Amino acid sequence: MKTKPQRDLDFTPYNLPEEYLTAIGIVSTATAQTEDILQNAIAGLLKVDIEVGWAVTTHMANPLRDSCLRSLAEIQIDDLDTLDELDLLLDDIKAAFAKRNNIVHNLWCHDINTKEIYTVVTSARTRLEVDITKVDLQSIGEAATSMYTAGINLQNFSWKMSCFQTSHHKTEFGDISLRRLESNEK
Repeated sequence: MKTKPQRDLDFTPYNLPEEYLTAIGIVSTATAQTEDILQNAIAGLLKVDIEVGWAVTTHMANPLRDSCLRSLAEIQIDDLDTLDELDLLLDDIKAAFAKRNNIVHNLWCHDINTKEIYTVVTSARTRLEVDITKVDLQSIGEAATSMYTAGINLQNFSWKMSCFQTSHHKTEFGDISLRRLESNEK
């Protein structure tokens, strides 16, 4: 019986290559932006300002945000084509979150000898399954782009729909919506 050669794996996060840590960080920051866009869309459909929207949605899990936004849209939007378009946008966000979850919820390591990067993927649905998967930098970048694009597409959609408009007011951080608009134009 032939055995697989053993790997010498280092699980210390600080020892991952800097470009991987940067890419993982971009996935995380793109996710935070997309989560905020989802929260603002919910606030818009509830017809409340951003601060009230944050109070309602900040601790919602993303599947609940998705469900809430779809339900509110069914109430607020009469046009079936518009609802279909929103469903596709939310499906893209859901797919982006699946990619993101594979990045941020798995254990990272690298092979000390080959310098290859891996994640350890575990699942325990009726039985424990453990797999080690090689990860390339391009796939992390694609996940970040997918998340960012899905969020911005929802934001652009919500801006063109009058039912998504939130009332903007000054907070201790300034006018949040205006700042986001200005940063996207750069």
